[in-house]
Amino acid sequence: MKQTFVCAAVLAVLAGAAPFLCLALPPTPTAEESLSATAETAPTARPDPAAASAPEDPLLTLAQEPILLYDEAAGETVSVSPADYMAGAAASEMPLTWPDDALLAQMVASHTYALYSRDHGGSDTEGWLHVNSALASGWTDEAALRARWGEEFEANWARLTELAGQAADSLVLYEDAPALTAYHAISSGHTEDSRQVWGESLPYLSGVDSVWDKYSDEYEVTIQYSNTQFAAAAAALGLTLEGDPEDWIGACRWDKAGYVQSIEIGGMTCAGTAVRSALDLRSACFAIAWRDGQFVITTRGYGHGVGLSQYGAKAMAEGGADWRKILEYYFPGCTVS
Repeated sequence: MKQTFVCAAVLAVLAGAAPFLCLALPPTPTAEESLSATAETAPTARPDPAAASAPEDPLLTLAQEPILLYDEAAGETVSVSPADYMAGAAASEMPLTWPDDALLAQMVASHTYALYSRDHGGSDTEGWLHVNSALASGWTDEAALRARWGEEFEANWARLTELAGQAADSLVLYEDAPALTAYHAISSGHTEDSRQVWGESLPYLSGVDSVWDKYSDEYEVTIQYSNTQFAAAAAALGLTLEGDPEDWIGACRWDKAGYVQSIEIGGMTCAGTAVRSALDLRSACFAIAWRDGQFVITTRGYGHGVGLSQYGAKAMAEGGADWRKILEYYFPGCTVS
């Protein structure tokens, strides 16, 4: 009986307090208010600590750096984006009738060479490379190409910039650094060892077969010099040529790639590269003969012969090789990033 009275008393107290308990509780939110509250109180996404601390790829940063060029036509150092540099370099170095993969190989070789030059004597004030945009020497700009191509400019420039965009972040690397990606028009049929040309031997510039070059229409060229012209040109070598011109030319030694290593002229031994420069020859792969009262000089190839053969790149691309394989073939031991 006592327990029943206590229970009844508790219920009475609770019943009397119920209105006040209801006043103390917040009203039930509407559906719209619930959604709003959820949005406001939802936890914000936290950045991934690993992603935030991940270092930026230094090679990618390097590949995206503007290229500094001293433009002899403008008489000043200009800064151009990698894509614009690659497009302008390819337009200066190769015909646009050549395959895309040949143009891409040239673009990446040009870009890599510019960065190599930056790291080996390039100047921020005088440029990493000297070019002449007006003569399309090394590189040319959009304005010069517009004047050269006329109505074909828009289509040609669109093609070049689209190709450059595909490979703008790519470099040819040797031991994780930009390689010396030299290039030339046509080899002797075998590319030259850099030591023979610049006195520096690099493992990836020791020379490779490039037999395709022999099929170029410009592979072999013959010119003539009179004895007077020859003697005047030889003066640049410090030579004074006298007597019978038939006796001026002596023994000649060619290296394994077919380029003249040394040749005797007027009793003095001269380097093939020096003779090429003095006589303004297309290549150091040459032969000189005195015939019918004149010097007959036959050259094979065009350029110093080191690194990428541009004609070889064309032939490889026509045969189905992509630009990466072309670059890795001509620069063995290097990788394309």
